[in-house]
Amino acid sequence: MGLVGSLKIAEKNSAGKTEGSFPAPGAVHYFPEVVSTMDAARDLANQGCPHFTVAAAGRQTGGRGRLTRTWLSPEGGLYFTIVLRPRTPLAAAFKFNFSASLVLAGTLRRTLGVDARVKWPNDVMVKEKKLAGILSEMEVDGRAVSFLNIGVGINVNNDPSPSEPGACSLKSILKKDTNPKALLMTFLNDYGHFIESPAMEDVAGEWKKETLTLGRKVRIETGRRVFEGVAEDVDENGALVLALSDGSREKITHGDCFHTRPLSDETPLRGNPNP
Repeated sequence: MGLVGSLKIAEKNSAGKTEGSFPAPGAVHYFPEVVSTMDAARDLANQGCPHFTVAAAGRQTGGRGRLTRTWLSPEGGLYFTIVLRPRTPLAAAFKFNFSASLVLAGTLRRTLGVDARVKWPNDVMVKEKKLAGILSEMEVDGRAVSFLNIGVGINVNNDPSPSEPGACSLKSILKKDTNPKALLMTFLNDYGHFIESPAMEDVAGEWKKETLTLGRKVRIETGRRVFEGVAEDVDENGALVLALSDGSREKITHGDCFHTRPLSDETPLRGNPNP
């Protein structure tokens, strides 16, 4: 994909001004510190930046997670948001979220040998610990997507465990540092190719091959309601199909998912377990 091949890191100084030029489309705007790369990316999008522009930071002081939660973002992690301007119906926008977690897990397996898998709706896990989270924000103009921002936070060389015991980092897994810039550029190239490929037509099907969620007993918190049941399927629109204890089915389109039954040898792992 041509635009991804033009990606280049553009440093930002303390005043937020660019030092050096960056190509369009596909520039990576790097900030040593921001409140949130989602905020920085929204500013870039509102200024008319091209498709596949990226805001990245070495540290966030107000990183965001799902359902107004905070994403702790100390130095050593990798934090970035991709501005997309897809020509796609609103109903298909979920494919870009699903593909981000799917591609990131694949990039980690292929390049680092980390057995990363996906958890609904868009987390990347190693075993039962969270390695990365993905958040999206969309602005709509009529029935068209004006921009779709995909925010990614990856625990790379930081240690999230003191404050987040259910999280892990690449350093804790690999026992050595990982180059965050190299990981960023590899992922961006992988993701750029994927979203332009035929695989996007059935991204939910591809995602299901690599998930730890299906077949598990889960609890889903949407902010207004809590559901418990067995994660039975993900439909063609990305909704989680939950089998409830009364025999009914509930389709859930958003929320936080918690695996309430430990992963065991009896739990089927979808997809090829090898990188």
